[in-house]
Amino acid sequence: MVRKYLPDKQYFINKPIPGLEGYKIIEYIGSGCNAHVFKAHSKNANNSLACKIIPKENLLGKENNPPLWRQEIDKANILKSTIVVKFIHVTEFVDQTNGIDCMVLCSEFVNGETIDKYINSHRNDIPIAFCELFLKGILSLIYDMEKSKVKHGDLHAKNIIVEDRSDQLGGPPFTFRVTDFGVAGATSDSAFKEDYDQLATVLKTLLENVDYQLAVSRDKFVFNYLNDKFLGHILEKDISRDPLARRTKDLWDCLDKIDTEFIKYGRATGRANLVTPFDYLSCEQLGEAHSLLKALYSDLFLGLPEIESRNNLVLTGPRGCGKSTVFKSLSLRHRIMTGEDQPEKINYIGIYYRCLDLYSAFSRYSRPDREEAYNVPMHYINATLISEVLETVEMWAMQRYKEEFFKKESLISNALWDLFELEKSNTPGIDTFKAICFKLQKERKRAAEKQRFINAHTEKIGFYFPPHILIRVCEILMSNLSFLANKPFYFFIDDYSMPKITSDLQNNLNRLFMQRSAWSFFKLSTESPVSYVRGDIDGKSYVEGREFELLNLGVVYLTADAEKRLHFIEDVFSRRFCAVENYSVKTLEELIGDYKSPSENEIALAIRNNEKPEMWGKQNLCELCSGDIFYIISLVGKMVSRAAGDKALSDILSSPKIDKNIQRDTIRSEAGNFLNSLRGIENGEHLVEVVTAFGNVAYSYLKFRQSKNEKSNPPHLASRIEPYEELKLTDPAQKVYNELLRYSIFIEDPRGKSIRGKVVPRLYLRRSLVPHFKLTFSKRDSIGLEPIEIEQLLLEPKKFEKEQTMTNEERKEDKEQMKFDKLLGETN
Repeated sequence: MVRKYLPDKQYFINKPIPGLEGYKIIEYIGSGCNAHVFKAHSKNANNSLACKIIPKENLLGKENNPPLWRQEIDKANILKSTIVVKFIHVTEFVDQTNGIDCMVLCSEFVNGETIDKYINSHRNDIPIAFCELFLKGILSLIYDMEKSKVKHGDLHAKNIIVEDRSDQLGGPPFTFRVTDFGVAGATSDSAFKEDYDQLATVLKTLLENVDYQLAVSRDKFVFNYLNDKFLGHILEKDISRDPLARRTKDLWDCLDKIDTEFIKYGRATGRANLVTPFDYLSCEQLGEAHSLLKALYSDLFLGLPEIESRNNLVLTGPRGCGKSTVFKSLSLRHRIMTGEDQPEKINYIGIYYRCLDLYSAFSRYSRPDREEAYNVPMHYINATLISEVLETVEMWAMQRYKEEFFKKESLISNALWDLFELEKSNTPGIDTFKAICFKLQKERKRAAEKQRFINAHTEKIGFYFPPHILIRVCEILMSNLSFLANKPFYFFIDDYSMPKITSDLQNNLNRLFMQRSAWSFFKLSTESPVSYVRGDIDGKSYVEGREFELLNLGVVYLTADAEKRLHFIEDVFSRRFCAVENYSVKTLEELIGDYKSPSENEIALAIRNNEKPEMWGKQNLCELCSGDIFYIISLVGKMVSRAAGDKALSDILSSPKIDKNIQRDTIRSEAGNFLNSLRGIENGEHLVEVVTAFGNVAYSYLKFRQSKNEKSNPPHLASRIEPYEELKLTDPAQKVYNELLRYSIFIEDPRGKSIRGKVVPRLYLRRSLVPHFKLTFSKRDSIGLEPIEIEQLLLEPKKFEKEQTMTNEERKEDKEQMKFDKLLGETN
């Protein structure tokens, strides 16, 4: 960038600081776009200061009173944190003769170097302890800023200093100091950057420079925790999806308890058990605890045959439905780590990749102006997946096929170098998988760094991998290694969801992920059917049933045989109970009982009489599941807590051990808590209004309308919406519709068929919300709606509720009967 209005820096050397007796500028430090930085020193005070000299033309808001730039600077001094380098003195520096008209900002001089310089001088040699101290320091600052309602706005690696304290006894040999607090806002009209986003960028760079292979077991655990989990907490903004998302104090506490977590992790991995059956409610929390993952994974997982089929697949379903668990469990790396890699058990080579890594490198990706830049993210993902393929194949070969691998490694490596068209050094051992992986790690970094300058037309792009490279690697490996013959590669790409993986980035990478070949198949998990783009950057559309299959685990659970669902859920809990040493319960039935509910019609009649239906036992728990199995595990954990906790279970002699009233109350309260969590997200209040409007209308149908599907005219039992026609929503309504699916408030079954014979998506209410709205689990009836009525529900839910709620039974039933008869007439 062009430096504006900056005077000759040599002019200031040996000049006194106005208003600070005895301080003289003695050394030039550096310059930015808007200011010079110097070191000033006082011999009498034996003290040094940092001086930022800014031409007044570069200051913003001079017309304000007080000036905007002064307000920004004063923010630093509001904070109590000792990390902030505070301003000591602000004054003018005017010399009309020499054309000098500047402001001088003085702060304490910090003896150290910036994080940016530190990283450059410690490439691949940064200890994990450094990363931990860095995070604790910056989080303590952010916590102080949040309390004072202040933001830094420019928290990059050049504004964080590693202060040398090696000359002091006690304490760490260094600490972190943050400078330029608010000065970006004083001298630039660019928008402030999110502090957490910039923290994630610095942390990711630090982790990239840790030598993981040389780390001890504790440091490896911390590295994995920071890289696989903590980065996600920092990057995530939605607390309904991640309770720790940007919760500063909670994140600091997590770091403070890291050693305790390491001990728990070691016990879990070493003995494959849990502290309680309700620990580790997401696959990400398990980290590299492969033995524990094996102990908890149920091979009764619904939808498993479709996932393992030889097709490209888009897997979706509610958060917590086990997508990550099944993907990671099917990877060859996991099977090797758990001793389940016997050749006769391996029908494909599973490669697991979580897209948090991709998001960190290409967050907010947009389509570049230049076509030659399209392959930059493609290069990154190819380098990443090829590296994982080579590491996994070598790991398996060294366990099972060492002799053949040693014979063919050099030949295959040579072929790969030729394929990659990358510079190949003459270093001994270059024709090995390890050397190629080392090069590919550098290529990942090169692509990520190039992305920062992708729209600078003066920047040369150069060569980057095209889409087909990964598939060619698979072909070379399968053609040259006998133990890979007829074993295609399955790439399990986890959390491939908008908005994190932007639509432009998906359009780009779909050129690879939608390719069909005999060598490889791609399995993409996404949080909802509307979180995936069905096309690519070349304008090609991908058709379900041809390029890929779509599997919605929410629909799988809703439509699966009740006995299969129950067997799966019982197996999940049995595995968790057995994984806890000496746990007093071994089966789900023992804990919550076996209650066979009356018919859905009888339950509805009881609701009509204002009676509270029974809501306990393993069958009802199974009905509450919309595929969100981890919600069900958490729900039972809450029941145990209300029943006096895990330790007290052995003292409870009644059967079931958890009282049915505790079960019922927990089920209802947790449904309410889910709705309350939605209120904390963007547009969450409106989503709650939509689902509440539908729930109340469905309840009024149960109360006042009879079902037309049965001769006995039982109550109308609807917990789903059935459009009469294909939906063609306006953009605002479509946005709400997508959000309802994204958060699994409704589960979309695209295989529905309306009374008019149209193929329409049916929308099932999330099953855990059924008791909250006093409905039943019956799937017999629907609330049929015209597209205009669905539009009204999405945009004007209160008006929809007022118009659709049944209050006068006779009048409304006549109206509904007329509507129903009319529709029947149209179809005849």
